Amino acid sequence: MDDSFRLKKAQAIRSAGGQPYASSFERTHTLAEVKDLKEKKPCRVAGRVMLCRSMGKMTFLTLQDHTGRLQIALKEDITGSDAYKKALALLDLGDFVGITGERFTTQRGEPTVMTKEWTMLTKALRQPPEKWQGIKDQETAWRQRYLDLLSNRETFERFAFRSLFVRKLREYYWKNDFTEVETPVLVNAASGALAEPFGTHHNAYDLDMFLRIAPETFLKECLVGGFDRVFEVARCFRNEGLDPSHLQDFTMVEHYAAYWDFEMNMQFTEKMFSALIKNLLGTTKVKIPDREGKLVTVDFKAPWPRLTMRDAILKNCGIDIAKEESADRLRAAMKKKNIQLDVPVEKLGRGNLIDQLYKKVSRPLVVQPTFITSHPIDLSPLARRNDTDPSITDRFQLVVGGWEIVNAYSELTDPVDQAGRFEQQAKASAGGDKDAHRKDTEFVKALEYGCPPASGWGMGVDRIVALLTQQTNLRDVVLFPLMKPEKSSDDSVSPAASAPPLRELPSGNTDGMLLQHAEYGHLLPEAHRLLEAHTDQIKAHLLATGAAMEALAKKFGGDPATWKIAGLLHDLDWDKLAKNYEEHCGETLEHMLASVKIPQEVLADIRAHYAEKYGAQYPLDSMLRKCLYCVDELTGFIVAVALVRPSKKLFDMEVKSVMKKLKDKAFAAAVSREQIGKCEELLNIPLADFIQLTLDAMKGIADEIGL
Repeated sequence: MDDSFRLKKAQAIRSAGGQPYASSFERTHTLAEVKDLKEKKPCRVAGRVMLCRSMGKMTFLTLQDHTGRLQIALKEDITGSDAYKKALALLDLGDFVGITGERFTTQRGEPTVMTKEWTMLTKALRQPPEKWQGIKDQETAWRQRYLDLLSNRETFERFAFRSLFVRKLREYYWKNDFTEVETPVLVNAASGALAEPFGTHHNAYDLDMFLRIAPETFLKECLVGGFDRVFEVARCFRNEGLDPSHLQDFTMVEHYAAYWDFEMNMQFTEKMFSALIKNLLGTTKVKIPDREGKLVTVDFKAPWPRLTMRDAILKNCGIDIAKEESADRLRAAMKKKNIQLDVPVEKLGRGNLIDQLYKKVSRPLVVQPTFITSHPIDLSPLARRNDTDPSITDRFQLVVGGWEIVNAYSELTDPVDQAGRFEQQAKASAGGDKDAHRKDTEFVKALEYGCPPASGWGMGVDRIVALLTQQTNLRDVVLFPLMKPEKSSDDSVSPAASAPPLRELPSGNTDGMLLQHAEYGHLLPEAHRLLEAHTDQIKAHLLATGAAMEALAKKFGGDPATWKIAGLLHDLDWDKLAKNYEEHCGETLEHMLASVKIPQEVLADIRAHYAEKYGAQYPLDSMLRKCLYCVDELTGFIVAVALVRPSKKLFDMEVKSVMKKLKDKAFAAAVSREQIGKCEELLNIPLADFIQLTLDAMKGIADEIGL
């Protein structure tokens, strides 16, 4: 829409000697407060114009401020003819105005302010969204949060809740004799947790430095210096993968208490959460989303169950981590159980390997508030060794709804033991484990001066707020989440010149092969909409392929949402073509994708899987294309195998069943065994492993595909 008329109105106000951008306005009441005023009580209010209804000599506005909305009446015989006409001529939706008038109630019972005088406070030069879709339009909600806030009250209240949560948290600490402190964000050693840090350079010192992973070591140094109990609301940075439950920059609260152990900290945690949630929500029973997005009721009333990490993993996959004393043995045990993690495992040390295994097979299943305890020593380089079993630490994590909310332990105060563990972590780092803990000699020096017995604790603020406000993506509880820069709509360069940069595989993978030609994960909602609108019989196959491509992206380091889109849309035209294989991926598909402005890169990646027709034009020159080519036939084949089983379900299907049917050439004869088998050549994955990965991905959405 052309909003130039708004600029002309601003210029007209200036020409008449006015100011379209006021310096201030003396407000006597918020809009919510006006509703409680007595009739004919004078007031001065201000807000943004959200609605306007003109009825001849009377006009009704709806103003909005941080407390809500209120109706404003302008009547020509009260405001005066000139002022009334100026209002009609100059006011637009989105403008901020100041109103001087009296409180009254309309015949319909609507609290209203009758205007005596009005003042333009800010002239909005852009038209606000007319029919805002709120969080349904996630891309715009994240990029232009201000529009989301002003147009979606639920979003505004969510962030008001976050602010109140942090305020109540601080008050609870203060009541329990904790002192709030601040520690550095720029650090010489990226210490405090197992994670890959962000690097930066300090020009004045000419030093390579890091953004802190966690404030832990500095907070413990406060205890060395004599503080008894300290806490910090800290911004932290970890250069890790991005998914709905992980952000690279996030807010963490950490506290440390001298003379506590982890058992005392667990009791404190139960009391804190019970009190906070009861205070904020009026009950300890809360509905939260599980990992599938379904609302479930959890109860934060203490006490909570406790489960050791060893028992959790043993129960969920049959592997006893205590018996697998090396990373190699643990990898072998996982391979025997056909367990494939979501990250490359070849260079992980035993500690991180256990952590990834636990996150794969156990943590997603923990819904009610539960303490996970007794973490292995090589997973906890800063935690105190257990006095009875030196292979584990006095550590606990609070898990709720499949998310880790709190991590805590009895602190390691032995400087000799700490230095030795740093050395072990340094060796793991040298071996290629990017998440291994870095050496921190300054921290060891501090411990050598003596640190009292202590227990420390860290909580992800984003995660707990997301759970309590029923959000499944952390970006929805971060006001301004980091986003990739958006291409300017008025760029005049050619499409080829402005194409996204190509992403290469990490070193050590296939000969410089590209991961994908572009990232378009933000279009995932559009992909799902197309799927619902244009498919019927083929829908299960598309959902299955989308899930498998998402799993393959995690394995190879690609963008999961981007790969999933390719899987969801690759056969979108099949139902419309009535199995006309010659026309597949042609003009019909192009028209369907263009209807919602899906980029040409998507179409190119999809066409590449139809190698017989498009192989020369769109070669298999990226891992995305290779994976889609191989998995397309496999997902359809697995569906066919499931339908001939007695249960007609995936839950009891094993790899050997699929392998057996592949050998039966008469079964699903139209499926290309050769194309499936190309996984070993193109992806460097054994056929059995490729089937297992695909089968696991399909089992994860079995209900959606009716299997």
